[in-house]
Amino acid sequence: MKQNGRTIPWRTPLNLLLVALFAAPALQPLFRRQFTCGFDNAFHLWRAVQIGELLRNGVLYSRWAPQMAHGYGYPLYLFQSPLSAYLAAVFNILGFEWVTAVHLTYGLGILGSGWAMWLLARDLWGEKGALLAAVAYIYAPYHLYVAYYRASLSETVAWAFVPLLLWGLLRWQMRGERKGLVTAVLAFAALILTHDVTAYIFLPFIVGWIIALAWLKQSWSALWRGGAAVLLGTGLSAFFWLPAIVERSAIQFARANSAWPFLYTNNFLPLDQLLPLPRNADPLLLNDWPQRGLSLVLAGLAVLGLLIAWRKMPRTRKLTAFLGLALIAYTFLTIPLSQPLWDALPPLQAFQFPWRFLSPAALAAALLVGGLAIGDWSLEIGDFPPSPHPSPLHPVTLSPRHLVTLSLLALLSIAHWGWLYPNHCSTPTDTSITGMVQWEQDTRTLGTTASRELLPAAVSRLPQDENDLPVWENRLAQADLPLGARIIQAEYAPLSAEIELETAVPFTARYRAFAFPGWRVEIDGEPVTITPSEPDGLITFPVPDGRHTIQVTFGETPLRLLADLLSLVSLIALIAITLRQPKSEAIHQPAPAKEWHNWAIALAGLGLVLLSGKLLLADSGAWWPHQTRLENGALNQVDNPSALTLGGPANPAQIRLLGYDNFPAALPADEPLTAFLYWQAWLPATRPYRVGLTLVDETGRHWSDPGLRDYRWLRPAPPIPEWPPDQYAQTAYFLDLFPGTPPGMYTLQLSFFDEATLTPLTFYDGAQAIGPWLDIGQIEVTSPNQPWTTAAMTPQFPLSISGGGVTLWGANVDRDTAVPGDPVLLTLFWEKEGEGETAVTLSLRQDGQSVRAWPLTLPDNGPGLWRSQHLLRLPVTLPDGAYTWQIALPDGATAVWGNLAVTAPPRVMAEPDTAVPVGVTLGGQATLIGFTPAPETLTPGQPLTVELVWRGETEMAESYRVFVHLLGPDGSIVTQSDGIPANWTRPTTGWLPGEYVTDSHTLALPPDLPPGKYTLTAGMYQPGRPRLTTPDGADAIILTTFTVSE
Repeated sequence: MKQNGRTIPWRTPLNLLLVALFAAPALQPLFRRQFTCGFDNAFHLWRAVQIGELLRNGVLYSRWAPQMAHGYGYPLYLFQSPLSAYLAAVFNILGFEWVTAVHLTYGLGILGSGWAMWLLARDLWGEKGALLAAVAYIYAPYHLYVAYYRASLSETVAWAFVPLLLWGLLRWQMRGERKGLVTAVLAFAALILTHDVTAYIFLPFIVGWIIALAWLKQSWSALWRGGAAVLLGTGLSAFFWLPAIVERSAIQFARANSAWPFLYTNNFLPLDQLLPLPRNADPLLLNDWPQRGLSLVLAGLAVLGLLIAWRKMPRTRKLTAFLGLALIAYTFLTIPLSQPLWDALPPLQAFQFPWRFLSPAALAAALLVGGLAIGDWSLEIGDFPPSPHPSPLHPVTLSPRHLVTLSLLALLSIAHWGWLYPNHCSTPTDTSITGMVQWEQDTRTLGTTASRELLPAAVSRLPQDENDLPVWENRLAQADLPLGARIIQAEYAPLSAEIELETAVPFTARYRAFAFPGWRVEIDGEPVTITPSEPDGLITFPVPDGRHTIQVTFGETPLRLLADLLSLVSLIALIAITLRQPKSEAIHQPAPAKEWHNWAIALAGLGLVLLSGKLLLADSGAWWPHQTRLENGALNQVDNPSALTLGGPANPAQIRLLGYDNFPAALPADEPLTAFLYWQAWLPATRPYRVGLTLVDETGRHWSDPGLRDYRWLRPAPPIPEWPPDQYAQTAYFLDLFPGTPPGMYTLQLSFFDEATLTPLTFYDGAQAIGPWLDIGQIEVTSPNQPWTTAAMTPQFPLSISGGGVTLWGANVDRDTAVPGDPVLLTLFWEKEGEGETAVTLSLRQDGQSVRAWPLTLPDNGPGLWRSQHLLRLPVTLPDGAYTWQIALPDGATAVWGNLAVTAPPRVMAEPDTAVPVGVTLGGQATLIGFTPAPETLTPGQPLTVELVWRGETEMAESYRVFVHLLGPDGSIVTQSDGIPANWTRPTTGWLPGEYVTDSHTLALPPDLPPGKYTLTAGMYQPGRPRLTTPDGADAIILTTFTVSE
């Protein structure tokens, strides 16, 4: 800029300072000495720690992480881009502690992305549009999600290099500026070295950008210049990407897609994730987690910017159209409608997460937002038309267009503040290399990768060595040498070792590092062959007898040397082309200084207002983006609020169910049911509990997979013992229906159980016990979107028989051992022709003879493959022996499968002696004959054992549980013992009429049992149903009373 013939050199730096001011609220989560609770923060910390250790030992670049993988080494930097880890390590070497070093790197990535976007957008839209685009890019929800919730340091830094690359290409293609060439080449190489996946995702965008600029320039030479820049950047980074691609066969890369969260089919974005509204971050929600999409505000402003740019800049419509098409195309790749394309293109599937394509979509959207402020103070490039210059304004006057721009800047910032409140978690206290290995062991993680996918191919089991010293200090251990051999001297470096030893016999040395291409062993200067050990894949090599010097080193392979040479040639070519390229002059027509000064003051004022507003209003919880839904113990804005609690008789209010959101009224059988529930720990939990969700039919049979999957778009809540009582947690799950589930009405049941013992807590409404589960919704299951296939069914016993219009594909049986009277759940997988029900016959056979037959009906579910469940009860008189199952189809075709071992219990048909007779019958099913005597006085803290004697009165089709309750003076349950009789060994379905069953129960008395009169009661019930009653209508039998004295 010139004023009165003088150049003012600080205009661009002042603009960049304004970008930093507007970015300040977005950087605020980094001003803590804790990491956010993002998924990958620990990974990036340890990657930087390993780099720092290498640098401190004089190793400037290594493809091998020598201390990772429990100290045995990991080819991490051969496959994972290392540049962001280098930045953090350099900050640490300069004196910053590790948390600060990592946060500084995050900050550079976020702020650098805004600065780079400003440079790019200034050349397209002018300075006002550049500031809009920079703020839009910084506050793009996906950008903030990556930085603070996914916590990908490398991807956050990579976002700075993409607009820098595009800006360099624009300058190089449109005007032939050599600084544009250098910028484009170095930015593309840096992008690959920072996050290669982002580089590959952006590659079509970059190619399209080159073509659009050449088309705009109407010049083939512009096309060649762009292509040459990308080729030079590709060549410059070849030392990294070429081995990373070619050497994948040396690792276990298939592990990367071994779990359902990493499959692309489970990662398409729903609409509420793609275009979220401005959100509120709840400060009391333990696992508050934002959407990761574009946001409706950003997408809407991008569309408006595209329309305005299209109208106001007709000469650049080709470039505007490209940005619009890129936004649409990349957004399309993130949604379920694009799955056929993903299914058809294996290279797409390698990206794992369709939502990764939000990166270029967000960049295109942010750049288009700049089109809302076209025309003022633009930097002309090539054939762009000149921009009109407004007349000077009065010192404090702003035009309506200025006010609109200021409003848009405020909107882009405030609308996305809800993404700026990540929870922070404790950081590792020991950030040394030893601490890294300990973290790997504690978290069962290897080499900072989620699936151990970079393990060398020869490793099928991790080494089981017991090491007194860290592995890297004792790679050739004395314990691994033959008798009489000794190590004279050993010097270990991160990537090498020199060992002098003496042995009387030849042996195979075991060097404690994973074998991998690049390792070399020389004995007395002569190379020897390395053989991976089995099954742990360690380096082994033959050692002859005598005294020898062994040198072990990790270095380059012929392929890596070729890649290094390609990078060197590219660097030389870049220097040569840059030196030969004539220097060009930029054309810059700034606005009058007085107007720009007024505008800069207005921008600075707005930036300070936004920063102050966030600090004083939002952060304090006084304003919408950061307010809680939990007020006075009740949760607002939940579809089904609840005041129910969970616990036991002694403490019925351990956990509180705050509510749950509505479920769909109807659900196709091949879609998962999504459930959102809200909880609060009223008392600190000492046990690990889990949520249970089950879909049952009217008979209580289960039709859903018991293994719940965490909802893909929410961070799971921390373990329940870590829930503070003044906060609450959200749990969200995918509930998968069994393949073949027939259409019909089902009930969703909720439970909460001990993860170790599977013992459920009881739901309470005040002091009234409800039961171990809660019905929370009715759901109509409809036919699947796609017909079920036999591959989806996976029956326990595959079959393939047809007859009478029915094909039986398989069967499941829930047990292979039983006692007489046990229920057996049989599942059949079948399809049939025509309409109507079909009758088949199932029989239990012994020695080729049927001992019991059950007629079954296959319902009319329509065409397709289905499953049906059939609950059978074994005859109570069934003798010991081995049995098989057989089914007969309508035309007589049969199939036999499975084995069932039946063991009849010893039976007592004579009445045993009882100290205290009772003689009360419950529901006509069983009679309590009597019980053992008990002390008249109870001792707090001591166990109370009661032995009941029952007599069966009839064959019982249902399994009843016996309860023994000790009631306090006020009638409440003090302690209890509930279960299947005889310590869960004699279900009532196996009782013969007239048989006597002895049933022992031990109750734990609380140590603080207050004085008073206590009553001991007993009875029978089925879970979720009323108790059996005595002839006089009571639902419990009073056994005796006790006194607790002071």
